[in-house]
Amino acid sequence: MLTHQAEAVLDARAEHAEGPLWDDVRQELVWVDLYAGLVHRAAWSSGGLDLVRTHELGQAVGAVVPCASPDDGWVVASEFGFALLGVDGSVTTLAEPERVHGGRTRMNDGCCDPRGRMWAGSMAHDRTPGAGSLYRLEGTRTERVLGDVTISNGIAWRDQDAFHYVDTPTQRVDLVELDRDSRLLRREAAFGIDPDLGAPDGMTADAEGCLWIALWGGSAVVRFSPRGEVLERVDVPATQVSSCCFGGPDLSVLFVTTSQENFSPERSAAEPHAGKVFAVRTAVTGLPADRFRPERSNS
Repeated sequence: MLTHQAEAVLDARAEHAEGPLWDDVRQELVWVDLYAGLVHRAAWSSGGLDLVRTHELGQAVGAVVPCASPDDGWVVASEFGFALLGVDGSVTTLAEPERVHGGRTRMNDGCCDPRGRMWAGSMAHDRTPGAGSLYRLEGTRTERVLGDVTISNGIAWRDQDAFHYVDTPTQRVDLVELDRDSRLLRREAAFGIDPDLGAPDGMTADAEGCLWIALWGGSAVVRFSPRGEVLERVDVPATQVSSCCFGGPDLSVLFVTTSQENFSPERSAAEPHAGKVFAVRTAVTGLPADRFRPERSNS
């Protein structure tokens, strides 16, 4: 198995860095500090990341995706649903399907599909089994696609009608297939992940159709074949590895986010790199991130 070593590319530490995404139009890495409600943007160079701007949302934020028109800003998985983050830093609520739970739940990971709709899931703050959902945002309309989810996490699209999906406590990756009207057709286990490796969290797909999965508690990102074969490993000097994405001008740099969520001051000192962003160059390339389009396209 090929093994890589990730290196920190920004000195700043987040409490819970998550949701990295490469904006190929702006040539920026975008990621969040979840509980702090921050969206960070940084330019990439051989010397590391140079912070461009940090947007403060005033609420938890689990994921961020760019709009099709850069002038429209970004759509975020906000605390209770979805919001538009303008380039001026303004925040406009689009939908809040989780607000009915009275603050017991929050939104978590998400991404866009090839049709330009955002998908993001939720979880209970106390991780109550089955309390979360997976939603699809189309314009300003939301649809609950999956229920009985515990920790809705990584999504990686295989094509416009199928995606790989992680509900972390299941310790597996599922394949979710949709019909022509984007209704749930079937959800089945694609492969399991050995608990000794860590718990599956965020993930991304490469140009060869393999999955790079962040392993929470495992100090690594591992590349799996679609059948679950372990192909490559990226070692990360932080225990809680939260997510990853491909970026850089040629999409050959794997960016990795990490966390110091629930760390005591002693543990934070013992893991001085936890909460940082890391990077490693790979032999394979990733895929451009899909962008949010406010109007539905059937193409």
